[in-house]
Amino acid sequence: MNTPADAKPPQFSEEFLIRVNDMIESANRIERRLDTAHAQMVMLHAFSRYSAHHYRTTAKNDDIEGREAFAAYIARGVEELIVGHIAHLAGPPQASAAADKGASAE
Repeated sequence: MNTPADAKPPQFSEEFLIRVNDMIESANRIERRLDTAHAQMVMLHAFSRYSAHHYRTTAKNDDIEGREAFAAYIARGVEELIVGHIAHLAGPPQASAAADKGASAE
């Protein structure tokens, strides 16, 4: 999602936000019973299954190249969303240990 710095954030409907919160509440219930790894795997599995359904119902030509391109497209979007949400929740990343060692060696 490469957007200009002055771009306005996307506007989501109230329904969209309600459904996102429903899914997060479901994951939180799983986390309370088990742990975050289980909750994340449940959400990932459900997301992946629905993405496959979306691909199957929208693909004009179903071939291996199309499947791989769709999976790569989804993966890039997920990566950008996760990095953005981590930045929002945790702030800027800390310096890495490798960068710290390089700086102290100088």
